[in-house]
Amino acid sequence: MSNIFIKILRISKKKSSYPLKIKRRLNRKINKSAPTLRWVRIFLLFFTVILIFVVLLSLFRSSAEMAATDKSIAPPSVTYNDYFGVRLSWFSKHKRIRECIVKGRTFYELLAGYGISPQDIMRINEAIRPFLDLSRIRTGQAVDIWLNKGNERVEKVSLHLSAEKTLHIIRNGRDFFPSLISPPRITIPTVIDGQVSSSFYQSAIDRGIPPDTIMEVADIFAWDIDFLVDIRPGDTFQVILDKYYRKGKCIGHGRVLSAKFVNQNRIHESFYFTDSKGRSGYYDKKGKSLRKTFLKSPLRYRRISSYFSSRRFHPILKIYRPHYGVDYAAPAGTPVESVGDGRISFIGWKGGYGRYIRIRHNHIYETGYGHLSRFARGLKKGSRVRQGDVIGYVGSSGLSTGPHLDFSVTRGGRFVNPMGIKSTAASILSRKDRKRFNELVVQTEQIWEEYRTS
Repeated sequence: MSNIFIKILRISKKKSSYPLKIKRRLNRKINKSAPTLRWVRIFLLFFTVILIFVVLLSLFRSSAEMAATDKSIAPPSVTYNDYFGVRLSWFSKHKRIRECIVKGRTFYELLAGYGISPQDIMRINEAIRPFLDLSRIRTGQAVDIWLNKGNERVEKVSLHLSAEKTLHIIRNGRDFFPSLISPPRITIPTVIDGQVSSSFYQSAIDRGIPPDTIMEVADIFAWDIDFLVDIRPGDTFQVILDKYYRKGKCIGHGRVLSAKFVNQNRIHESFYFTDSKGRSGYYDKKGKSLRKTFLKSPLRYRRISSYFSSRRFHPILKIYRPHYGVDYAAPAGTPVESVGDGRISFIGWKGGYGRYIRIRHNHIYETGYGHLSRFARGLKKGSRVRQGDVIGYVGSSGLSTGPHLDFSVTRGGRFVNPMGIKSTAASILSRKDRKRFNELVVQTEQIWEEYRTS
């Protein structure tokens, strides 16, 4: 046993000596290769430096060459005089012929009449095709033909598609290329004022205010002024609106920016403003919305034939009886609007009122609409309506001598004069928006003042 143990010890000693031998061999190899590795590192460093130098030199030379090239090919500075001089030269060498498409005459025949070759006409047609179907060109379409004064060759054809778009077909060698141009539109705030003589509508028309703008002004003050009942001769109005111009001609107008109406010595002002939440509307000088709880009238277009009275001779019954509403005479079929938000408490036939709707707005106010020809679709008892919703149409149902609307208001169950109701503003601008709004008011008043003193 002892001999076996001694052999095991000798084997283990031999094995433990193997790693030491391996380490010694590796160290000898590293020491031998160290000088070689050092020279490799030096070579790589030198090569990298040379490469960087060459790259920087090439970049410097290319930039210098580009700068020299730019200087050599840079065009001379062009002034406005040069630009307009070129245009003037072009116009002096060409003549314009203004034509219009007439009934029974095609676009082809129009161009052929000026000696334009069939090949050129076909090329012009091909250039126009993506923008206009010449088979459907309308009568009266304006066409400008530009001919070279020297050889009478067509150089350009212009079609005025609308007030905002002109299509130019321009020659380039044998071919023609289209160019659709929209000349810039200039917006100018414009002040228009006037004085009422007979009616606001006619007086505003006489002062050059567009009809849709007149209706917009009536809608702006619809919560405070009834433009038939309340208007008096001598009332004054002022309107600021955007007018759009192109090539020196007025091509349209925008919304009303501000309006002022002096009605029976009472001043009404409005300023168009968009708050921080993106909501737009008209406000008075104090930042209160002109939109109120109730509209002044349930009709947009109307004339009043009978006023609130506790004693009125009924034309059919031939007796005097109270009339607790206001009759709005209007053509049959005129839309009737709810004067405020609410819920329908009655809809149907109601004796002498004929087709009748009653709307409960809150626990205090109710409004009634009588003598309707028909109701708006989808309405029934309990339906919710919003201010300005069409609820029916003017008619002559029930005891009526002609088409009109009987409009009444009850407060706490008792009839009151609809013309005497004063409703509150629907909203007021927040403190956050008041600073911007006040700046807008100051700017607008400066425009009023400049106009007044000009």
